Amino acid sequence: MATIPKFKSEEEIQEFWATHDSADYWDDMADDEVEISFVPRKHLLVMPLNENILHDVRELALEKGTSSAQLLRKWIVAGLQQESSAT
Repeated sequence: MATIPKFKSEEEIQEFWATHDSADYWDDMADDEVEISFVPRKHLLVMPLNENILHDVRELALEKGTSSAQLLRKWIVAGLQQESSAT
């Protein structure tokens, strides 16, 4: 059975595996444990915005160092909190 050689660079690794079948080296590979956690699914909200509003949101998000989606999400959460405390 073939053994996996020692590599000096990532390029050598890529070249080797591009020309060799991992099945030929199965016995030389170590088992590894992997922990998998599931993240709750997020939902996508599609909302039409006119070009001017979208431009303003993007500009403000850029100024704040965040994405448009994160800024809009923050505003929605703040609005929901405000509404729930007002009632």
